[in-house]
Amino acid sequence: MKKFLKRIGCTPDVEYYDRLLYFLVLCTILVIGLFLVLYILFIPYAPAIIVHLIYFILSLSLYIFLKYKKFNLVRFSIFILHLIQLSLAVFVWFPYTTGFNIYYFMVPMSAFIIMRYSNYWQRIFAVIFSCIAMILYLLSEILPFDFYMYETSEQINRVFRGISIVSILVPMIYIFTMIARRDNLVNNELKELASKDALTQIYNRRILYKAGNDEFVRARNHVYCFTILLFDIDFFKKVNDKYGHPAGDALLIELTELIAKNIRKTDLFARYGGEEFAILLGNTGNNDGLSIAEKLLEKVRTSVFMIDGNPIRITVSIGLTEYSHDFSNFDDMMKAADNALYSAKENGRDQIRISHAEHTL
Repeated sequence: MKKFLKRIGCTPDVEYYDRLLYFLVLCTILVIGLFLVLYILFIPYAPAIIVHLIYFILSLSLYIFLKYKKFNLVRFSIFILHLIQLSLAVFVWFPYTTGFNIYYFMVPMSAFIIMRYSNYWQRIFAVIFSCIAMILYLLSEILPFDFYMYETSEQINRVFRGISIVSILVPMIYIFTMIARRDNLVNNELKELASKDALTQIYNRRILYKAGNDEFVRARNHVYCFTILLFDIDFFKKVNDKYGHPAGDALLIELTELIAKNIRKTDLFARYGGEEFAILLGNTGNNDGLSIAEKLLEKVRTSVFMIDGNPIRITVSIGLTEYSHDFSNFDDMMKAADNALYSAKENGRDQIRISHAEHTL
C-alpha cells in the first residue's frame, strides 16, 4: 500500500489537506465503479452507462494530476464533475425515488474539508459549491420533475437509495475520524510546545512549577518528601565569549543530554533559565538527593564536550533543598535552592550547597 501511495505521489512531505484528496478521489472512484456495475446489472440504460463510464475514466485521471502535485486542479475538478454527473442522474436519467439527490450532502462537507480556509479563493469556492449543491437539492425536493428518461421499479429505487446513504456514511466516518485524529495530534503538539524548552527539548520553567506545586501540596498533606536540585554552568559566559553563542547553545544541548542519561526516569528535568537548570526529585530526601547531586557533579567534571571540534571541559555548581513544613509554598523552596546555588558559586564553584527553610549549609 505504501509503495502504491508513493507511486501516485502521496509522499510523507504532502500536507494534510492535500493527503485528503487521495482518499476523496479513491472514494469517488469506488462509488462510481459500484454504481457503474449496478447500472449495468439493474438499470441497463445505455446513455447513463456511457456518461457514467466517462465520469469513471475522468476520475481515474485525477490520480495523474495528483502524482504531479496539481492539487488545486484536482480540488475543483472533483466538485465540477460531481455536480454535473449527479445533476444528470437526479434531473435527467432516473426518478426522484432513487435517492441520488442525497449525494448533494457530500458537497458542503467535502468542500470545507479539502478547500484551504486560509486561501481566500478556495474559501469562496467552497461556499459557492456548497450553495449550488444546496439549491440543486432543494429543487430536486420541491419541484415536480416528472421528466426522466428511464423508469425504475420501487424495489430498485429502495436498493439504490440505501446504497447511496451507506456510501455517503462510510467516507463521512473515515473523514471525521481523520479530522479527530489530526486535532488530537495538533493538541499533543501544542502541549509539547508549551511544555518543552525549544533549545534543549527538556521541560520548561512552567512545567517545573506546575509539577513542583503538585509535589508541594502532596508533601504538605501526606507523609512525603521531595528535593530540588538547582544548578548552572560555571563561567558559561566565557564559553560564549570564546566560541560564540551557537557553541554555547550546543554545549547546553550536550549537557542536558548527559544529565538526562544520569537521572532517574521519575525525576523531572527542566531548564530554569539561561544556563540554569532544575531537577525535581520525587520521594527523595536530602541524603539521596545529595548522592544524586554528587554523581552529577562528578559526571560533568570528568566529561569532555566536543563543540565544533573543540574539546570543552566545564563544571557546575548545585544548590539543593529538601521539602520542609517551614516552607510556605513551592516558590519559597526554589528561592532556598537559589540561595544555596549562589552560596556554592560564592565559595569556589564546582560544589554542592544545601539550603533549608531558615539557613544554608
